[in-house]
Amino acid sequence: MVKKSFHAALESIWTTPRRTLLSGLGMAVGVAAIVVLVSLGKGVQRDVVAQVESLGVNLVIVLPGRLSPENPFNPMSFIGLSTLRAGDVTAVAQVPGVRRVAPITFVAGGAQRGDRWADAALILGTTPEWFEMRPHTLKHGRFFTHAEADKFVCVLGPKPAEQLFGDANPVGKQVRLNGKLFTVIGVTAEDSRRSLLGSGGFEFAIYAPIRALQKAMGSEQIHRVIAQTAPDQDPAQLQAQIRAAVLRSHGGSEDFSVLTQEELLSRLFTLLQIVSVALTGITSIALVVGGIGVMNVMLMSVTERVREIGIRKTVGAQQRDIFWQFLIEALLIALVGGLMGVLIGWGACAVIDRFTVLTPEVTGDTIGLALAVCGAVGLVFGVLPAARAARKDPVEALRYE
Repeated sequence: MVKKSFHAALESIWTTPRRTLLSGLGMAVGVAAIVVLVSLGKGVQRDVVAQVESLGVNLVIVLPGRLSPENPFNPMSFIGLSTLRAGDVTAVAQVPGVRRVAPITFVAGGAQRGDRWADAALILGTTPEWFEMRPHTLKHGRFFTHAEADKFVCVLGPKPAEQLFGDANPVGKQVRLNGKLFTVIGVTAEDSRRSLLGSGGFEFAIYAPIRALQKAMGSEQIHRVIAQTAPDQDPAQLQAQIRAAVLRSHGGSEDFSVLTQEELLSRLFTLLQIVSVALTGITSIALVVGGIGVMNVMLMSVTERVREIGIRKTVGAQQRDIFWQFLIEALLIALVGGLMGVLIGWGACAVIDRFTVLTPEVTGDTIGLALAVCGAVGLVFGVLPAARAARKDPVEALRYE
């Protein structure tokens, strides 16, 4: 029975290709949006994991502001404030099991040389320990030392070096960081892999001694304290000791958070999932609209094919045969639209991957999810037209003009 209904539905779709494509267009838009958004989310998640893991696995990070599962957002980061100070760095360094500590300060504003700008530069104030925690390869020059803590010197990432100096060696020349002159003493050579923030996020970085940068900025704020634990120490076990040390440094005020890399990734993924679910919910509206379009087309098809329904019932077709024919037809139209949407979404992801730093990850799971949702929408919105067709009286249908 279902096999015959399937063949009848397939024949009807084959004889009206224009109607099938137009009615499936709404479904195509919704499916394409879901494929693109879910693939972008997976690509961002993969990039974040790669960037965090590039620092090593034995890290503990101290951030300003109190974070909790109920409040995963950090309002201090949004407004650029921090409660961390140099005393916190000293306190963390004294914890047994901590091998290295590197404070980090982020500075807004780009780098300038004459009329040339490196607007996308990420200016970081740190200490030489950073280059030991996250090894960099030098293309030119050297890294700064503790003896240069108050010197206005900097190390450029490959992108700022190219934007400011072209192919020339910038060592010994000066650049302005947020209006203050710094002398270039080195250039890093990051790998060429693309990710969300460039090559591991460090291709656009400009490093300077944190004390010199704080002096230039007129602020002693520290935005992150990164502790590298000894290889034989579990970062999670040292987490409580580091929290206690910073708590003493803050006089008992817990206006900070201490996270391991796993916890940091977990919180980032929670935020990504919230955004992904919200965006997927919004794009699902397009699928509902597409489903309504399929239902309208099928209802019109029932009206146009009343006589055909009457003839089929006269020669022995049962109500269930007519019902299954029209339901399968609605489902096939939805799936045709879904397949068009997958192709459109795949093409859009290829364009995004080619022309932006984003790298969408299109997987079989994503395509399967999109087509499954599409099929479910087709079934739901196909029931009413199918039921209406099945209830047609054969005598009245044959008399219909």
